[in-house]
Amino acid sequence: MTPLSKLKDAIIDMRYLLSRGYKREHAANFIASRYLLSKEERAILYRAVYDPIQAEIHKQKKVKPEFISQRILTIDGYNVLITIESAIRGRTLIICDDGFIRDISAVFGKYKITELTHKSINLILNFLSKYSPKQVLFFFDSPVSRSGELASLVRKYLKKFNLVGDAKAVKQSDKAVLKHGEVVATSDHVIIECAKYVLDLAGEIIKRHYPVSLITLN
Repeated sequence: MTPLSKLKDAIIDMRYLLSRGYKREHAANFIASRYLLSKEERAILYRAVYDPIQAEIHKQKKVKPEFISQRILTIDGYNVLITIESAIRGRTLIICDDGFIRDISAVFGKYKITELTHKSINLILNFLSKYSPKQVLFFFDSPVSRSGELASLVRKYLKKFNLVGDAKAVKQSDKAVLKHGEVVATSDHVIIECAKYVLDLAGEIIKRHYPVSLITLN
């Protein structure tokens, strides 16, 4: 079995187990062990593969950028920033079963403000300024180091682009984006499950500026 065929078989098995009600983490761990998958391959299973019903539910919630006009947009800050930065760095990004674009890297509890941070914020706000949202609210998880500093930086950029909005460091950004927004910008599947309307903000920007970094699941 070639590495590519092994991963394809693993993806098929993952879809099946999810459709049978298996928990995502348990299914990914079981299949990764069975096929002796690498850490990156396991990440593909966990972050990119969905059963057909769940994938369709996510697709139905996904909105086009024009939809945010005159609506309050809340942004899952680290999710969007890290995904865009991954594209700039040339890392693997996947068009997932549910149509959302996700990276397969993971940053837990740490984040460094770099030149890529500034570039990513510029890309985000330049993109949003074309669609006239009523308000743009960024939320960052406060347990992550330097979240307050990052929120302050985003507030300065919001003024630069003449966008009405704010940026805050909060204990639980997932709850904040769901509570305060009419449309949520994220690719986090847990948030998507609870939201009514979702903009794949990072994905829209990546498709325009870094399309060569994208791969599609078969």
